[in-house]
Amino acid sequence: MAVNEKLDEKINVKIIDKILKKEKIGEGFVKDKNIFATYNHKCPKCGYDKAEIIDLGLFYSDENNIYLLKCGNCGYSERVGEVS
Repeated sequence: MAVNEKLDEKINVKIIDKILKKEKIGEGFVKDKNIFATYNHKCPKCGYDKAEIIDLGLFYSDENNIYLLKCGNCGYSERVGEVS
């Protein structure tokens, strides 16, 4: 039992060392928070000019589609479509 515990400790130490020694390569290419925000729409909350379109689809066959416009900066969602 003691041998197994020592092996487990060695394995865990090696894994933790690998995780802690991971280098940060760079900031990356994408500067926006939401890369799917491509639709031109001004957010009423923060004023950001790009939004993501989310199609919720049909709930009943006689209703229109419901769309959400989610702000690419703050995440505020605005419902677009006819209210029945």
